[in-house]
Amino acid sequence: MQHLADGKQLVTTVGDYVLYNPPDGSINAALSPCTQEEADTRMLLHTADAVRQGCKKIVLRTVDIDVVALSVVAVPRLHLEHQWVAYGTDQYFKCIPAHEIAASIGRERTTALPVFYAYTGCDIVSSFATRGRKLAWQT
Repeated sequence: MQHLADGKQLVTTVGDYVLYNPPDGSINAALSPCTQEEADTRMLLHTADAVRQGCKKIVLRTVDIDVVALSVVAVPRLHLEHQWVAYGTDQYFKCIPAHEIAASIGRERTTALPVFYAYTGCDIVSSFATRGRKLAWQT
């Protein structure tokens, strides 16, 4: 088993159960079992819990672009110093600094992002009245 650096903790889920490594780390098992169905919102629920436990720097691993959008929204709301999203696989893998995106678009746009994203970029909607994301964002 690989050991984590001091001060680091890995949180993952298996079904409804939340697993922590190391198990006696600073984050408690208050959210286990977790019945949040959607993985993307579940990840942000655990992020909020980690912040309540004192974490200020978080990395999420995902292949779901929704997690990137939600992370940008979460940074100012949770007062995170750093929120990285390790996104994609293989040659498409990249680490996205959600904290930098949130800072660059500003508080007003970050606050509006969930509604904008629901109309233009979520899993079930691909455009807004035949307009793509870029044009809708500029508007």
